[in-house]
Amino acid sequence: MNARTVLCLSLFLAACTAHPEQATGEKATEEGVFEMAVERLPDLNIPRSGHILAYVGGELVVVGGHTTGFIPTATAEYFRDGKWHLAETFFPHDFGFGAVLPSGRLLTGGGCAEPFGIGQTWGVELYDAATHGFSPLPILDRKRGAHVSAARLSDGRIIVAGNWFAEDVISTYSPESGGTSLRAPSFSRACPLILQTAPDNAFILSCVSERDSLLPPAADRLRGDPVEIPLLQEWTGWFLHDGQRMDQLFIGNEAVGGYAWLFPVRNLTDGRWGIGTLVGEAFSILETKRPLPPVRPEDGPLSLDPILLADRERDCAWLIGVVAGTGQIYAARVDYGEALRGGQAPVSLYHAQLPDGLLAPEHIWAELLPGGRIAFAGGLAKPDNYHPVATAFILHTEPLPPGASFPWWTLLAGLLLAGGAAFLLMRKKGGATVPSPVQEVPAKRPEGASGADLMSRILYLMEKEELWRQKGLKVSDLATRLGTNATYISACINGQAGKSFPEFLGDYRLRHAQKLMRDHPDMRLAEVADESGFSNEQSFFRSFKARTGLTPGEWAGGDRS
Repeated sequence: MNARTVLCLSLFLAACTAHPEQATGEKATEEGVFEMAVERLPDLNIPRSGHILAYVGGELVVVGGHTTGFIPTATAEYFRDGKWHLAETFFPHDFGFGAVLPSGRLLTGGGCAEPFGIGQTWGVELYDAATHGFSPLPILDRKRGAHVSAARLSDGRIIVAGNWFAEDVISTYSPESGGTSLRAPSFSRACPLILQTAPDNAFILSCVSERDSLLPPAADRLRGDPVEIPLLQEWTGWFLHDGQRMDQLFIGNEAVGGYAWLFPVRNLTDGRWGIGTLVGEAFSILETKRPLPPVRPEDGPLSLDPILLADRERDCAWLIGVVAGTGQIYAARVDYGEALRGGQAPVSLYHAQLPDGLLAPEHIWAELLPGGRIAFAGGLAKPDNYHPVATAFILHTEPLPPGASFPWWTLLAGLLLAGGAAFLLMRKKGGATVPSPVQEVPAKRPEGASGADLMSRILYLMEKEELWRQKGLKVSDLATRLGTNATYISACINGQAGKSFPEFLGDYRLRHAQKLMRDHPDMRLAEVADESGFSNEQSFFRSFKARTGLTPGEWAGGDRS
């Protein structure tokens, strides 16, 4: 898919003058641009840039970075009870990496060793939001400086790549055993994207080298040979922006084997912005109904490249940038689901004017919060690293109830379980989902809720309650549980997962059966079939052969009764 030709956006936006406690939320201007309400937070205790910003344990936390004068700071701050609280870290992690683990803890590592962005470090540590404390972990396989990236794969490994004016090696990291070098990359990279394509595989690519030169459009694989990407010969900007985490770009659903990603790109010919996609191992440019970026030339250039935040809860992504020296923030909401199904993605334009006294950083660190809110903390006041800011605020992208005021700061814990749509499911050997306590699923689909919202409810029943274990499960059973009709359930699964209900159900049962066969090689196949929800052994054999091309015995490496 190719993005359309960029048009000049005929937009000029009125300043947002309402006080945060009196704002009524999102409001459309005459030009069709939505004004975002601004909720000011107390300033950070320490101005900082080059840090990690994350939402863990129901709280915002900033870790490391450097402060005024380009001096690393071995501190962190978490937002609780209406104020920022300081905590000490073991290492400064100035331009280091961050990765949120399934446990809900934040892994941080690497970064510059000295002031002015010089050198590299070995250190890794783990932040636990329950104690607001840090624990040191085994070191990396080598020193990593600025512009290093990390990503957790479904098979449990953490992949680390990238460096700055130092050797780059593709490595794995384990909190138990530390770093292990895998191999040298095809190109030494800075800020690489680590895009998972299967439970045990990923692409690693960046258009920027470890010495700030441009790289050709090629990607290394964890497993397999490097690959050239002809599409990216036309586009640049495919790298991980400072302070971002790989999970902020993920739009797939690893629980069902669907791996899909978004990343911002810029056309080398005409300079227009676009959104690159990777679904499985297929790259494309998202087709949109209106052009990007969300700022017109006469308003002034964006201070730096805009960042992209994916919201799987709403099937949309936010492309966000600020205009240097104006306090204006622009954003485009791109509803990507329609484009990934072969159509064009609707684009809505948003704007916020920060009130007097609230400094808009030229280089932003942002994090998506539950409810479609976007949090900002720290950044750069000038286009250098010597003047970081302590600014913190939230943009509300959803309308507030008429007459409502901003509540006192209380972040709602957790996103919708399993949220987001499933994309082009990878039919690989997979593992069973981990059971968790059963919770009540709302019976009625809210009026106006999206297909992704219904899909998340379906996924909850399948993954958390393991409804696929129920023999003879029919689409009507799901419809009854969710208070809707079978036709709508079938259409939702087909549209969101790209499969029929029997295929969708069979994937869960097959993955569990394969896990049982791997973990319990002496288990009789009749028991495997029964434990996996198949009605009988014959049904299990037929389904297994149809989906894998092998009998269960052949797949397991030998016949078993």
